[in-house]
Amino acid sequence: MRKGIGLVWAIIILLLIASLMAAVTKIAFFSVKHTSDSYMIQRAQLFMHSAIENAILAIEGYDRSSGKCLKKIHFTDEDKRFEANITILRYYIYKKCPANCDVCIPVKTDFSNGYVLMDVKVASLNNAKNDKKKILLEKVTLQRP
Repeated sequence: MRKGIGLVWAIIILLLIASLMAAVTKIAFFSVKHTSDSYMIQRAQLFMHSAIENAILAIEGYDRSSGKCLKKIHFTDEDKRFEANITILRYYIYKKCPANCDVCIPVKTDFSNGYVLMDVKVASLNNAKNDKKKILLEKVTLQRP
């Protein structure tokens, strides 16, 4: 009878060890996934800041001699991981707005001259480098070129 009880205890201990190993493996998998997701989100945020800076440069270099204003800007990073779509919601210009710019708002102080209100959307592209993760970030920001 004693030999049978020892065998039962051995099986119970093996089951406990197997359960513990399964739990450790699951926790390790979630940790790796969380680290990967955090990395991708940080890359998307850095790309968003870069796209905002590039949009400011594009606005400064835009030829306004035709009286039109820049309304939409599109960027894709060099690795084809993310794309940014920037919509210019408002231009705040001192006294007189260009004739063909419907998103321009005249302001009364020179201090507010040149501010731009932008809606920035960054999305991950369907790319093997992204591990098929879908990331979408959006930010409305007021910038002064």
